[in-house]
Parts: sequence; C-alpha cells; structure tokens
Amino acid sequence: MIQRVQSVFLAAAMLLVSLLFSFVLCDFHLPDGSIAVMKMSGFVGPYQYLNNQVVSASRFPLLLILSSVLFILLAVTLFSYRNRPRQLRLCTIAFFLNIILLGVLFLGPDTISTKLSASLDLGLDKQAARKMVHYQWATFFPFASLIFINLASRRIKKDEALVRSAERLR
Repeated sequence: MIQRVQSVFLAAAMLLVSLLFSFVLCDFHLPDGSIAVMKMSGFVGPYQYLNNQVVSASRFPLLLILSSVLFILLAVTLFSYRNRPRQLRLCTIAFFLNIILLGVLFLGPDTISTKLSASLDLGLDKQAARKMVHYQWATFFPFASLIFINLASRRIKKDEALVRSAERLR
C-alpha cells in the first residue's frame, strides 16, 4: 500500500486536512483594535467586543462537517488501494468536496464580517467590512490538498492503464 506514490499523495492530503483543526484560520481586526481569532471550533480569544448573538451564531458546523467528511473520505480512499476504479471515484468525490470546503472557508468569514459589522453598528459597507478579515496561512492548506488529490488521481489512472495493458498482453 505505502509503496505506491498515490498513497503518499493521499496521506499528505489527509495530513493537510487534519491540520485545519489545530491552526488559526483567520483574524477579524475590529476598528477599536481588538482581534477575534477564528478557528474551526469557533472564535477564540477576547470576546468583550463581540456580542453574544454574533459569537453563538458563528460556530462553524458546516466547516467542521465538511472537513471531517473529507478526512474520512480520504482515509477510505487511501485504504481502498486494491480496488482502483473505486479509489478513482472516491478521489473525484474528495476533489469536489475539497472545492466546496474552499468555498465555505473563504466565503464564510466574509459573511461573518458583514454580519459582525451590522450587529455592532460599525457603519461599514460590505467592502470595508471584508477588509477586517485577515486570512492566516493555514487557510491555504486545502489548496495544497487539492493538488495532492489531483496528483493521486493521475497516478491511479496510470496504474489502471498499466494493469489493463498488461491484461491485454496475456
């Protein structure tokens, strides 16, 4: 299993998705100088400026569910190395699920920033409210995961073509 290159690519993608759970995704720099830090589980840090409504509405269940399902799907893909067609289908599903995760990961904080601006009566328009969001480097892990999933699916296709050509020779 581990001697195949696509297994290494899938393991690297799994590692990157699992690292999302432990790193800071983005910061919200509020006009008074306070900073709200966003992790997968919600906001971390001082909440004195955030009212309870925004904080309680800003737990990120969709982000947690998507990341967990993607991690589990990549694990199943990694361990289904004996069935290459199924592994290829699972890679394709993981690729599209990762794209959805990227959309939620980047559109979610922008939406939260506009809601935060409106609920705190900061008087900021949407463009200025979106400038409050500062993405951290861990937010870009899904991009690298996408690349690894794509590389793994290419290697799986190569293996499948090699096996089919060997079967034709028999």
